[in-house]
Amino acid sequence: MPTCTNHSGCGPGCACGCPYTGMAEGERIEQIAEVEQRHPGQWLAFVIPPGEDEYAPERGMLVASSADDNEVWDAVARVTSNQIVHVYYNGPLESYLAWADGV
Repeated sequence: MPTCTNHSGCGPGCACGCPYTGMAEGERIEQIAEVEQRHPGQWLAFVIPPGEDEYAPERGMLVASSADDNEVWDAVARVTSNQIVHVYYNGPLESYLAWADGV
């Protein structure tokens, strides 16, 4: 994944090649519900494109998926600082609660 070299200027008009600007042009935006079907029981991280509701997005670019939440958060840490990133557990509530008890 490209690394942003202009953190202060990233945004919809930035030409740095970061996920925020390249996801629409690269056709990497997907319906989140479709991605969830492919990754049950996984932690998912999406970069949310401009115009989506950042609290309840329907579309995004998957940047990480794993059964290990630490792997997902490590990947999120590599996304440029001004990205809107949506991270959550895509599995049964009981599994999430068991994870939360162990944290």
